[in-house]
Amino acid sequence: MSELNDIGQPNQGDRKDKLSEEQLLAYLEGKLSPAGQHEVEQWLAKEGMESDALEGLQDIPAAEVKHTVGRINYQLHNDLGKKKRKRRYISDNKWAWIAIIVILLLVVLGYAIIRLSVKI
Repeated sequence: MSELNDIGQPNQGDRKDKLSEEQLLAYLEGKLSPAGQHEVEQWLAKEGMESDALEGLQDIPAAEVKHTVGRINYQLHNDLGKKKRKRRYISDNKWAWIAIIVILLLVVLGYAIIRLSVKI
């Protein structure tokens, strides 16, 4: 996940049929022509998640939509940024190497004791 997309900008990515943020806002405000509304509705019929998100945005007054989308994007970026963890490799941890060596020595020692006790 090298690039994060804003939820208010569904036109990012590699989809061929793109819809701009301005078109979505105009659709929410009812400012599109009937042909434009039809185009947006066709696009939403193909896109499941975006359609659900737009239904939720329709419950919010049009003036607050842009602010709400920006706030959600900000929170998502912060939450995703916090979850990045540093990988720890076994080569960096001397105690892991010591534990591995001790376990291997115990296994070899146990094997030797069992072999000697069977011979006697």
